[in-house]
Amino acid sequence: MQRRGFTISIRQYGCPPGVSLVEVVVAMGIASVLMGISMTTMHTILRAERETSKAAWLGSSFQRFSHLFRADIHAADDVRLPAEGGTEITLQQPDKRSVTYRIDQHQIFRVVTSQGEVAHRDVFYLPEGSHAQFFEQQRLHRAGISIEEPDPLQRVLSKNYSKSDQSGRPAVQELSIISTIGHDYRLADLKLKQPEKETKKTE
Repeated sequence: MQRRGFTISIRQYGCPPGVSLVEVVVAMGIASVLMGISMTTMHTILRAERETSKAAWLGSSFQRFSHLFRADIHAADDVRLPAEGGTEITLQQPDKRSVTYRIDQHQIFRVVTSQGEVAHRDVFYLPEGSHAQFFEQQRLHRAGISIEEPDPLQRVLSKNYSKSDQSGRPAVQELSIISTIGHDYRLADLKLKQPEKETKKTE
């Protein structure tokens, strides 16, 4: 008695063909690479957004500080630098009112005192790594603040490169705010016109 063999084709009944282990490994490798690239891109975008927001916030804080500091110096009758190193300055104003500025690392505190009592407090921020000090030019009857802050481009590259340039000194940008003590800036726009003189033609 002979047995008849028979074969069943898988494709005949619509079943998909099998997938090899190599194809699975390749697909997983490609997916891992694409996921890594997308995660790196998202991290870079979020870091850039944080740096931009922080720069805008620091700029707004410095602009407000610059305006108030100039106004306080203009309104001052006397300037005192009690602390060594120029980390504190007191601006005496009329009516027993005084404004004290104090530098603490990258923060500047402003305290307004009226009649011996604290009337108002403010705090302003500088970029991390900044160095600031107050000064008075008695001969010119002026006062101000000198600020050295890290270069913005250097701060971005500081994670990959050294913070110092070829000369060994950190890359910084210097700026200063100087105002005249007791100068009424409201009169700055006054223009004194010289009287016009008639000129005669000479023949």
